[in-house]
Amino acid sequence: MLSQDTAEYYFSEASRVRLAGEYELPSATLNHVQTVGAAIEPFLPLFRAVTDIVESLNVIRENAKYNEKICNALLDRVEIVQHAVKSLQRKQQENETNLCDQNYYRAWVKLINVLTSIRKFAKDVTQQAGLRKYLNANVLKEAFDRNIKEFESVCTDLRFTIAVYSVEQREIENKQVLEDINNLGKAMSDIKDEIKGVMKILNILSKPEDAFTPARKLINDEYKAAKIEYSELKDPSSGKESVRGAQKTIIRKVYRGLDVACKKLKSETLDSLRTELTILNLLGKFTKIIAFYGLSEMGKTKIMVFEWASIGNLKEFYSKNKIPWTAKLSFVRDIFCGLYFMHESGVLHHDVQCANILITENYEAKITNFKMSRDVQGDTTSCDNVSDYVRWLAPEKMRNERYTTKCEMFSFGMLVWELSYQKVPYANMKVKEIQNHVKSKKRETLEILSHQNPIAVEFANLIKKAWEDDPALRPSDVQVQSLIKTLCESYLTGNSPSNSHLDDFDVKTTPDKNDIPLPMISIIKPFADGITAHKQHEYKKAWECFNVHSSLGFSMAKYWKGYYLYSGYYVKKNLEEALKWYKMAADEGVIDAQLRYAFLLIEMSKNYSKINEILHYVTLAAEAENESAMFHLGDIYYNGRFRLKENKEKGIELIKLAAYKNQPDAIKFITSTKIS
Repeated sequence: MLSQDTAEYYFSEASRVRLAGEYELPSATLNHVQTVGAAIEPFLPLFRAVTDIVESLNVIRENAKYNEKICNALLDRVEIVQHAVKSLQRKQQENETNLCDQNYYRAWVKLINVLTSIRKFAKDVTQQAGLRKYLNANVLKEAFDRNIKEFESVCTDLRFTIAVYSVEQREIENKQVLEDINNLGKAMSDIKDEIKGVMKILNILSKPEDAFTPARKLINDEYKAAKIEYSELKDPSSGKESVRGAQKTIIRKVYRGLDVACKKLKSETLDSLRTELTILNLLGKFTKIIAFYGLSEMGKTKIMVFEWASIGNLKEFYSKNKIPWTAKLSFVRDIFCGLYFMHESGVLHHDVQCANILITENYEAKITNFKMSRDVQGDTTSCDNVSDYVRWLAPEKMRNERYTTKCEMFSFGMLVWELSYQKVPYANMKVKEIQNHVKSKKRETLEILSHQNPIAVEFANLIKKAWEDDPALRPSDVQVQSLIKTLCESYLTGNSPSNSHLDDFDVKTTPDKNDIPLPMISIIKPFADGITAHKQHEYKKAWECFNVHSSLGFSMAKYWKGYYLYSGYYVKKNLEEALKWYKMAADEGVIDAQLRYAFLLIEMSKNYSKINEILHYVTLAAEAENESAMFHLGDIYYNGRFRLKENKEKGIELIKLAAYKNQPDAIKFITSTKIS
């Protein structure tokens, strides 16, 4: 069966491509086409699908967190097809022969399948949740190249010769793609493996799901806040500051020889905060975020215990000290490392400013104050009480739009400005004035653009990019991390193919043939109709749909054809043929096919001769975070199956991740074996 992510994608209305057969056509067109005007009707749903895909790709690009150049390259290609559609609609008579050619129609259906795959790829590589399956640079480049190859192949079939890039165009495109891939590779290489594991768990926790699912309970139980006896919290020796906060609510204590900050928990019940406390506990495992040690109780009052930062917050620090530019760069590096980790973990801070950055005795900056933090997919925070943070707030949030990582990038830019000038932004303006000022695309001054210190100039350039009014024009996390890393290495030790030439784009035309009878076009049902038929147990309809789309090269259809051959739905069961179709789909990146291909190899292999191939495909699916693959790969390592040496630690790690994603066998294993 389809994995949950794949099923959601193909059944969601937003991603559904509408093909011929889903719309009411004149009865004459259902069997044959007799007039030039009617000849184009079977193509109209396909043309509308192109428009829908271009529009959705534009939305994907605007919301892109990563790989914007890859997304732009894909959009450049797809927009070429949109020009072809307009030309075909303008010049129907000249293209009459094509419009009545069944092979030409099949090529259009194939094109829509290819564009659907491109859209899904673009969505995956621009958002953290989908990108995890492409963290290997080679896998990402191969997937991009595969999509482009399929696109150019079908465009050649349709005689869209302009869609096939020249060597020069391809070199420009390749340079852009490699730049994105290299930036991503550098970013991920800086993150330790154990931190990547924490990020995976945080991503599961940060999704807006029922807080009391078995998986959520497993995570909360394992990573719950430690209980600290109040008697272990000692008073510090005199002579040091022991009370902090605007309301004097943060008290310094000593816990097992460490200075800690104690803060009263609000009146919410502990049960309602379990997941939030778990997230806080996991976030604190990263060195650039203030550590959360656990909970204590003084009578009926619950107290949160945090790492103590002896210098205080960054706002207090810059108010009392003139900070060198190299130190400012070091602080900016630490702060952005923390933000990057949070974003990769599916968590937004919502209140990025110097007052929420703590400085340790080693002058290391750490992020704190998560009272407004929400997950990336969760409900947006109200903008009603903004007086405390309006100076750092993005213009789109002032307009009550959804809070995204792009909003956080704007706030980070304002924080860099605040640190550069060592004062709060818009110091002499009131809330309403600031809102009107920012929403009208006005900003703070940037005299440091002409500063003699190169760090100041680089900061100014970063600030200008970060506070762009259009969120799509702000830099991505990966780009900023790369820039900061370059600055630290220096001071602490393109063009896109243009489509302007497409204004007069035309497809190959043919002479008028108004008097010639036009042949029949056989309508191809959309792939999604096959999925629907399968769910309704109409296996004949489903098979016919999967069969025709697999013949057009659609990867998902190849997987489903293999599944029908394996299961014996409508057609005779044939394991050899099923294996062949599974492998084709698996090699084209279909995660479910990778897992089923491996399972079928196990079923058909008698002497474990295929063990390396089996492990390869199960690992591919597990790396793409397929929960069933995680469980089965973990089971293989834990029990030393297929004559492999046991690796219980690795096995438990994989099974736990599967359990956290609600895989029932994994949950049963964890609970029955009582593994902690």
